[in-house]
Amino acid sequence: MKILITGSNGLLGSALKKVLGDGHVYHTRKDCDLSNYSESYEYFKTMKELHGYDTIIHTAAKVGGVKANMENNEKFFFDNYTINNNVMKIAFDLDIPNFVNVLSTCIFPDKDITYPLTPSQIDNGAPHPSNYGYSYAKRLSGYETKIFRNVNKKNWYSVVPTNLYGPHDNFNLNDSHLIPGMIHRAYLAHKNNEKFVIWGDGTPLRQFVHSEDMANLILWTLKNWNSDEHCMLINEEEISVMTIANIIKEKFGFSDDDIMFDSSKPKGQFRKPAKSSVNHYNFIDIKDGVESTIDWFIENYNVARL
Repeated sequence: MKILITGSNGLLGSALKKVLGDGHVYHTRKDCDLSNYSESYEYFKTMKELHGYDTIIHTAAKVGGVKANMENNEKFFFDNYTINNNVMKIAFDLDIPNFVNVLSTCIFPDKDITYPLTPSQIDNGAPHPSNYGYSYAKRLSGYETKIFRNVNKKNWYSVVPTNLYGPHDNFNLNDSHLIPGMIHRAYLAHKNNEKFVIWGDGTPLRQFVHSEDMANLILWTLKNWNSDEHCMLINEEEISVMTIANIIKEKFGFSDDDIMFDSSKPKGQFRKPAKSSVNHYNFIDIKDGVESTIDWFIENYNVARL
């Protein structure tokens, strides 16, 4: 099996590249702009002729945290819809046998659901308004994957991770996800001898998965998953924002007095636990994962996405 990874410089793409090693095709934005169909088609076609890949893992996306999504819902929808549609149409036309589409638990409805989340509930209502655009674009790509699978009769399916974190994440202070944003704020607070600011009140609960765990799980699905139902790749342990904050606080040597809550910032849903389709996996401990991510961020501050 030879694999092409879209978005290989991103959080999940980088982890897949690390796990897979040499001998595969790693797309980056410099190779082609996935929102440009003709440019992308030529790239995928040429790479197939040169390298003979038979599998695509589609990780490329326009992503951001709750603040960025709330301020740019229309752009998150259009950009992600365009990218996803282009990549899948090209893969379909090139007759690629294996296609893994990466979704997110944000595709699930905000209301009229029962926890834990399961694939059967996706159509029960609208997603949370804080990331409406991104969520609908991802949800549509899940439908599109099923439609193409039904036509080409090949192993096309979607996986649903939740709250990924790790090296090569987006650490921008305004549009990052929870863990990288907190790490960057803590780094600057420590450097400037300021308060470590936590958005919201620290109470929301999330299920976190390290990017390398997700890479290993996706590769497992290529050998073990052959269904049009979305494969839920979830660490079912729920962890509070405050728990993450305490791990970061201790790593940087802050005291309790050094922490300040900012209730003016969005905190998102209180909880949205999901049920995993895989129960055999031993996940990286959250403390070890966050601490190693902090180490990577400090060592790579000059080249990290800020």
